[in-house]
Amino acid sequence: MTRLDDLQLPVILVGAMTKDRVIGQGDGMPWDIPEEYHTFIDNIRGQTVIMGRKSYEEFGPDLTSDHAIVVSRGTPDVEVPVVDSMEKALELARSYGVKIFVAGGSQIYELALPHADWMFLSEIREDYEGDKYFPNFDRSQWEVAREDEHARFIYREWKRVN
Repeated sequence: MTRLDDLQLPVILVGAMTKDRVIGQGDGMPWDIPEEYHTFIDNIRGQTVIMGRKSYEEFGPDLTSDHAIVVSRGTPDVEVPVVDSMEKALELARSYGVKIFVAGGSQIYELALPHADWMFLSEIREDYEGDKYFPNFDRSQWEVAREDEHARFIYREWKRVN
């Protein structure tokens, strides 16, 4: 069985969603769950995080990662490297030599899903309206390697099975 520590520079999708896969509403998240947000921040601490421009604008000030990379077709005014494709983002991320986390939004998750080895996803227990969604994924290609129950969310680490 492959463990996370056995992989060299794994690609990990990290985020939170409702059971209906809602991840956002407008330019933000429809919930405020500090415990879940701290789980996200703890996961990315000292690692590399790839995200879209809007996600960077939302989370950038709180990032605990050592390296952030923005994927954008434009040229946003940000203080981190900007690339125009997921492949370029992954190539740059690998050069940093630490775990690679992908933190959204919807389109970035969609682009990264085929490259992902793991997904660290919190399922928010309450239903929320939203207009941004985590991509559908074939659950037969994934297994839950870890699950932690919390009052307002369930944290799961999904491992890709070959």
